[in-house]
Amino acid sequence: MERRSGSTLPWLVAGGAVAAAWLVWRRMQQPYYPGVALQAGLEMVSRRYRVLAIGPHPGDLELFAGGTLRLLSQNGSAVTMAVLSRGERATNRANIGEIRAREAEQAAAILRAELIQLDLPDGRIRPGPDLERALDDLWIRTRPELVLAFDPKGPVPLGQNPDHLALGAAVLARARSSISRGERIYFYAARHPNVLVDITEVMQEKLNAVKAHRSQLRGPDWAVSLFNRYVCRLHTGRVPAMYAEPFYRLV
Repeated sequence: MERRSGSTLPWLVAGGAVAAAWLVWRRMQQPYYPGVALQAGLEMVSRRYRVLAIGPHPGDLELFAGGTLRLLSQNGSAVTMAVLSRGERATNRANIGEIRAREAEQAAAILRAELIQLDLPDGRIRPGPDLERALDDLWIRTRPELVLAFDPKGPVPLGQNPDHLALGAAVLARARSSISRGERIYFYAARHPNVLVDITEVMQEKLNAVKAHRSQLRGPDWAVSLFNRYVCRLHTGRVPAMYAEPFYRLV
């Protein structure tokens, strides 16, 4: 039988490209000064604030910042989780928006946070008057001292979700405007974070909050836990923390 020695070359090239992309992406997730970033995270969760954490869809906050929100709440901060849409375009399942909103309520209870559920259109959140009015209302209702929002650059250069980027851009614009009152702004899902929050002691609560979004999970619980634990270890290679969540502090 003739052996096609050249047939393995494309696979080797593809494998090398994937490995290189993985190394670049992981490098992007590392803070330049990890010890300083970890100390900044400890300072972030140790003080009491009125916290407003904003997510475009149900589950976003739990996945990217669930441990941090739990630490803030149990250390005395008043935490509000605001979800801009009901995530109704996630599947064709009947009443999926209502289902996801109920799951968000369960997750907020686990994280000891108040939930504000808004009704902006899933998949069509864009910078403009509707989003600006929604943020104005949230600021009036919560009078935040510390704000968490999606990084306007997103965690990777390609494949960005427009809803995520629109939220980040709107919060960034607000921070730059004259209406800003000096809130501390932290972006989650950030490239090159400058804050790391050690969430080791509340990792189980984070996992429970993520698993509350049962309608969106694929696979058994152990696989969900394994994936989340792995993601939370991406940033801990040079710091004495088992699990951490990364942020970029803007102001």
